Amino acid sequence: MADIYVARVDDPVAMGEVQAALRRDCPGLHLTAIHVDGQTALRAEHGGMRVFWIYRGQGEIWLPRGYRTQEGDGAPLPPEYQPDPAPPELVERLEILRNGVATVVAAARDPVRAVLGRWRAGVFVGEVAGDLWKLEHLPRPWSSDPAVQSALEWFFGTYRRYGYSTKQIDSYEAVQAGDQLVACGQEELRVRGQFDCLALENPHRRSSHVSAARRLRYLLDTAGGCNPHFDPFRRLPLTWQLDAPGGDGDGLNWVNSHVVNIPQETSPTHFHPVRPARGGQAQIEMYLVLDPTVYGLNTSGRKAWLVALPDLRDLSRYQRVPLEPGMFVYIPPGTGHRGLDVFVNVLTIPGFKPHNELYLDRDVAERAGDTTPYNENLLGMKNYERLEDYL
Repeated sequence: MADIYVARVDDPVAMGEVQAALRRDCPGLHLTAIHVDGQTALRAEHGGMRVFWIYRGQGEIWLPRGYRTQEGDGAPLPPEYQPDPAPPELVERLEILRNGVATVVAAARDPVRAVLGRWRAGVFVGEVAGDLWKLEHLPRPWSSDPAVQSALEWFFGTYRRYGYSTKQIDSYEAVQAGDQLVACGQEELRVRGQFDCLALENPHRRSSHVSAARRLRYLLDTAGGCNPHFDPFRRLPLTWQLDAPGGDGDGLNWVNSHVVNIPQETSPTHFHPVRPARGGQAQIEMYLVLDPTVYGLNTSGRKAWLVALPDLRDLSRYQRVPLEPGMFVYIPPGTGHRGLDVFVNVLTIPGFKPHNELYLDRDVAERAGDTTPYNENLLGMKNYERLEDYL
């Protein structure tokens, strides 16, 4: 049994309880709240990798000439960025995929097309880690053509080399709520403006595998679908990194961030087991609630909620927590939860582990009946045999 922790980020007393829970569950990680008013420098406090997630306000970050980033597969980067030409070894695999899409199994075609969609006019822009994560959840082979299958598997070991653009001038650039900044070691990020952010530092990581700025407007929206009452939105500032299909453990992952607009219609009740199927650290999930009006998202005036099931042995017990921008929720491993009509930066430690999300709606319906809320449209998503095997 594990209770959730709920706080406003700007409430030091309530956040102190969250920080204590994190120190208990993840010794060594440092969680802090930061207010920027004017011009300052953001840096790591313990010489590690420190990630800053802006949740309110706006400002600017100084990004010098030569700065490199894998942004740009959403809205195009400003004209002062020059995308790298696609090198021959990448073009070779992309041509194999383009010519072999018809051989790809139906369930894998969307991520394959997303990879190909980043290739245009001789350049390849953006990061494909999220698409490889989707492939990882599908049975292999993904294609009936061995050459296409080999090309897809090749991306797992190489994708972090590609998709970059390089800045040609020194200048400040805008940042706002939802955006992510990263400082490592002795690096300083020069920023100015008025904004608030949550920061998490891993002192054992001295370098970052992502660029210093990940701005949502420049990231591909992977939400898909259409809901006339609730705008889809799903962008991945910091997602799970895979080095090979079917890998175990956590690799270089220690934290992830996905910014998502979650409508109740498509939100499953789920949990992350205390004993991950493929080893590594048990997954902690955290909600940093954002304001949907910043991105002009339609929520039809719905109120945002979180439903939490702290005891999987008793699914009739639940908490219904109203959510507002600026709130933070800490969800320990083995806790059932479901976000409802909320625009949120979903943070996970060590990340969105593959094969580590188990869907509870059928068991809630059968064991708790109408006592506990569940999504009646997603009863067929159950992906385990016995809940007792995970208790």
